[in-house]
Amino acid sequence: MIPSPPLLVTPGPVATSTAVRAAMAVDRSAAEPGMIAALLQMQAQVGALVRMDAAYAVIPVPGSATQANEMVLRALPPPGAAVLIVTNGAYGDWLAHLCATMGRPHHVLRTPPLEPIRPERVARALKDDPAISHVAFVHVETSSGRINPLAEIASLCRRLGRGLIVDAVASAGIVPLDVAHDRPEALVLSSNKGLQGPPGLAWVVAERAALERGRGFAASASLDLFDQHQHVERTGTFRFTPPTHVLCGVHAALEELAAEGLAARAVRYRGNWEAAAAVLAAAGFPPLLQLPDTAPIVVTVALPEDGPAPATVTAAMASRGYVLVPGRLAVPRTVRLGCIGDLTPPDTARAAAALAEVLKSGPIIA
Repeated sequence: MIPSPPLLVTPGPVATSTAVRAAMAVDRSAAEPGMIAALLQMQAQVGALVRMDAAYAVIPVPGSATQANEMVLRALPPPGAAVLIVTNGAYGDWLAHLCATMGRPHHVLRTPPLEPIRPERVARALKDDPAISHVAFVHVETSSGRINPLAEIASLCRRLGRGLIVDAVASAGIVPLDVAHDRPEALVLSSNKGLQGPPGLAWVVAERAALERGRGFAASASLDLFDQHQHVERTGTFRFTPPTHVLCGVHAALEELAAEGLAARAVRYRGNWEAAAAVLAAAGFPPLLQLPDTAPIVVTVALPEDGPAPATVTAAMASRGYVLVPGRLAVPRTVRLGCIGDLTPPDTARAAAALAEVLKSGPIIA
């Protein structure tokens, strides 16, 4: 049976609930007292989700996580200081691209995409170059699902006196986070993925002292994280017109997360992943990464050498009612089946069965 409407089985944007979509159907002003109260509530919920303490602030950013990452990379490292980008996938590489585009001095430390980042290599790189002020990396690499060792990297950054910037877009709401323990200078989150909201709103959980040290570093009006933080704290709303419909959807999504519970959501996502992985493995397509090395956000499988090309797989799945996301792969000729969002194990099992059917069909088509 073909799902109607088509079902998103991607690692973001994700399938949202009826309640989240309904919340976005009302026109609101961001300056309404109710919207200001809702934003304050969302800030508290995000702060609780990552276990932050009073040394941190939760800053809403209208836009994608890419915009939030750029704001952080502009705001926290001092002018002229270098950032060590540690990467084992497409989204770590994207952090390096942001630095290159903004002219930020940086070094790239690469690890093979299916392997975790090695903290000892990070420590060696920091000891060899005192000009590096910050380390930036992706906690869960969406391009493969690989989990990287946040606690260990955070510990060595504290020991060596370097700031830490963490892209937690694919871990928030999925993998436990503990800001009060790990003490990064900034953690970047998104409104979709594990939060199950619509795309279009990002969150930065930033150390207040680091924000103050970076006052004036941004060299941008719209990408000034310090100014955004100050304005939201002072007025309860945004510097510029925010995506109000998205805000309403995210508010509803965070209420759903509170009702479901973080532990129960983690169990559901794991069930989604296990259901899809079992179907694909039985069909001869075992996941390239297994739990617990991967977060349960995607099942990543290799395409058969004599099978269809990635673009063909995406089109064939769409014709069967399942939307996959093309590109952003850690390993060429792989495909990722998303397991997060408003999905259940039967949903992902059916999607995996459709994917197995597609992978077994036809010659390679460029």
